[in-house]
Amino acid sequence: MITQDFHIAAVEGNIGAGKSSLLVKLQTSLNNLQTNGKQWKVLYEEVESDPMFQKLLLDFTQDPKKRINFQRYITQRRAEVCEDLDTHYNYIIERSLFSDLIFCQANLMEACRPDGKDLDYYYDIEDRLTDYPLVSAVVYLRTDPKVCFDRMQSRARSQEEGTPLNYITLLSGMHDVMLPQICAKYNTSLIIHDWTYFGCADSLARRIVSAIT
Repeated sequence: MITQDFHIAAVEGNIGAGKSSLLVKLQTSLNNLQTNGKQWKVLYEEVESDPMFQKLLLDFTQDPKKRINFQRYITQRRAEVCEDLDTHYNYIIERSLFSDLIFCQANLMEACRPDGKDLDYYYDIEDRLTDYPLVSAVVYLRTDPKVCFDRMQSRARSQEEGTPLNYITLLSGMHDVMLPQICAKYNTSLIIHDWTYFGCADSLARRIVSAIT
């Protein structure tokens, strides 16, 4: 069994759920609680300035057949972000490799006839999880899919234009079904918090500390 002397809390949720806007607030709240004597840091993927990410994301939203290219790229980025972490800190991440398992399954469901590359990708994620640090807690921001869709549209990212509501709805259902199973498999505490109308970072921080101590 993997053991480590620092914590990782992953914030998971649908596209447009409001994950990014929570990270810094959650960091402040967790640091105020003095968890295990270590400060919390937010790990950013730094994708907004990455032209390859932006190109693949645009392909992802416009052509379902190209989704695997984006997913493979972001899986590699997520794995790299969590390599060689300084053990003097705890960490908050926006999405983990657990998220990639969910998106992979959703994309397989949408594919008419998934080929070997699609199936291999799922097992590639599981292989990467053998070297991935232990995720102490997952915070699932459960949000009504129509609300997620409206938030996604209101932020008006050109790369997300064309993402249909039915895909957002599918992702919502996949999170609901798969996250409990994945967290149980990898011995990770799951905190489900309704985020349809947003919520309190302090309350979430207390739930995280309660789950990991």
